[in-house]
Amino acid sequence: MNLFLRRTCAAAACALLALAAPAARALAPDFATVRDGWRSSEARLLDRNGQPLAEIRVDFTERRLDWVSARALSPPLIRALLVAEDKRFLEHSGVDWTALAGATWDNIWRTLEGRRPRGASTLTMQLAGLIDPALRLQGSRRSVGQKWDQAAAAREIERRWNKAEILEAYFNLAPFRGELRGISAASRGLFGKDPDAVDLREALLLAALLRGPNAGADRVGQRACAVALKLKPAPACSELKALADQVLARRYRLDPRWNEAPALARRLLRETGEQRATTLDARLQRRALDALGRERSDVSVVVMDNASGEVLVWAGGPDEVDVAARKLPAGSVTQPFLYGLALDQRWISAASVFDDSLVHVALPVPPGVQGSGAALSTRTALAQAADIPALRVRALVGDDTLIALLRAHGLDASAGSGTRASLPDMANAFRTLANDGVWTPWAVEAAQWRGADRSGKRLWAPPVAWLTGDLLSSRTAPDGRPWHAVMHGRSADRSTFWSVGWTRRHTIALRAAHPVAGLWNGVVAALDPAPGEAPPPAPGLEPQHLRFEPEIETDREEYFLPGTQQAFADAVLRDLYGRPRIVQPTSGVKLVSAGLPGGRQALLFEARPPLPGLLWQIGDEKLPAVEGRALWSPRPGRYRLTLTDAQGEALEATEFEVRLDLGPEALSGAPAPRTPPGPTPASR
Repeated sequence: MNLFLRRTCAAAACALLALAAPAARALAPDFATVRDGWRSSEARLLDRNGQPLAEIRVDFTERRLDWVSARALSPPLIRALLVAEDKRFLEHSGVDWTALAGATWDNIWRTLEGRRPRGASTLTMQLAGLIDPALRLQGSRRSVGQKWDQAAAAREIERRWNKAEILEAYFNLAPFRGELRGISAASRGLFGKDPDAVDLREALLLAALLRGPNAGADRVGQRACAVALKLKPAPACSELKALADQVLARRYRLDPRWNEAPALARRLLRETGEQRATTLDARLQRRALDALGRERSDVSVVVMDNASGEVLVWAGGPDEVDVAARKLPAGSVTQPFLYGLALDQRWISAASVFDDSLVHVALPVPPGVQGSGAALSTRTALAQAADIPALRVRALVGDDTLIALLRAHGLDASAGSGTRASLPDMANAFRTLANDGVWTPWAVEAAQWRGADRSGKRLWAPPVAWLTGDLLSSRTAPDGRPWHAVMHGRSADRSTFWSVGWTRRHTIALRAAHPVAGLWNGVVAALDPAPGEAPPPAPGLEPQHLRFEPEIETDREEYFLPGTQQAFADAVLRDLYGRPRIVQPTSGVKLVSAGLPGGRQALLFEARPPLPGLLWQIGDEKLPAVEGRALWSPRPGRYRLTLTDAQGEALEATEFEVRLDLGPEALSGAPAPRTPPGPTPASR
């Protein structure tokens, strides 16, 4: 009698569902629509080649990872699911009529006895509830109408999907525990492995969770044991219960699979499932992080391609905040731009010698600044980031000219608060020197880079850019490292330390709350392991063997802009009460180019010690001395130059002659090189 009733119920239900099938088609979207509509709760940052660099969570309602194909599911997972939820899955067409009839008959007696009814939903019916919110379980049981619609939708799914697609969608949409939805989040969150690596014990535990995702460890363990009894061979029940206790008694842990640019990812990524492409290079990013080592969380590094301006590395610093994008005090790291201006305007040269003491400094000295009292060459003053020589050069150049130049490089400069810069902006400013004096924008996002205006602007004449880099350079490749030019600087309060420089291929910038010079060298060695030669001198520079007297530094070959070369540098520092004397120009003949406009040529007057109030007089012209120096636009003729003190008393005089240099370049009428913005010597 029971068997007859079950068959009768099954036949009747089947006939009714067949009639209702056309109305159910609206409840069953195609497989591609469901798969393409899946969105991970995570977002991903990609490098220039599509390789993942970082993964962060942006949706905190559920934890969902990537959609997993059926081919990526381990065989134990599929086996455990079918045994636990739908043993005739491969045989039915959406509804298991035999199981449904048996459950209907059995539930009559369960209801009379006060027991909880058992369900007969197939995997396909459960999938219909996962796809359509109207078919999801409301409370403890579905209504008769819901059950009917669920069965009709399952039949429609089976008509349009194949079995592999149904399994794939079910595994990806099913809730497993807490906020973990989908097999990828569940297997990685509970077991720390991908779905293709799940073993039989773990698969049984996951299958048991489907009946009660938030049940206690004891209940889940019992369910896993019940499912295991249907398998041969079956793992021991004690092992399953121990695994349930171990895994479910603690909070799940789901670490990001990629964590090599977390701070940048947190700043850029906003949308669920987003995969944003950057200009970064994953290979170089890993090398830079390896070079930082244990200081990775304290030091930020940005690396740019010299030729293009694409950011190749954006690494280090705390994971939570992108400190590389913060504007922090630049301090002495901007000295190369100051010295470059003075070189271009002929105030100084590679042969200049600076008094690193507080004697007669023209500008106010910041608190705490103390000089060494030594005589420093231009190259040494830059290498040491010496404050007092920089103040002396600033007095010559002028703050307005310097601020205009720094702003042209994209830096936030002002007279009152100094210069503040982000790490990439500072790197790009130095890249201008590496790029023969041409500034172009930088970019780290691929979309931004594709739409960017990459037209550049010349801020330096190539000879000045090369000469500034040479003064910062190692000249050779010590210890097998490539040629490089670097400036190590710090803010006035020593809260921020910078190391910014370039090789033939890359501009590298590091920043931290402590000195990073050693780490900078390590990053260079990691990025450019092969030794590289120094770039050749720019056209127009003149080499000259230079000797210091006294010998404060060893003799060496230096390069000079035309008209500034010296074979001998007077390095004597006169005492405070010494009588000022003329250091430059010496007597004799001075040549000026016939091919250059007069306003773009200058002759440097220099006196030491640079007492306040000194004045230069040449003919009818009077030029105030700033730090003992003045620039004069030369014209052919014979001249007498007199140095006077603040009271107008003549201290010393010299005579010289200016002649036109009618060399090949002058006769050809070659144009003058372009220079950074700022007043010319003739306009002072």
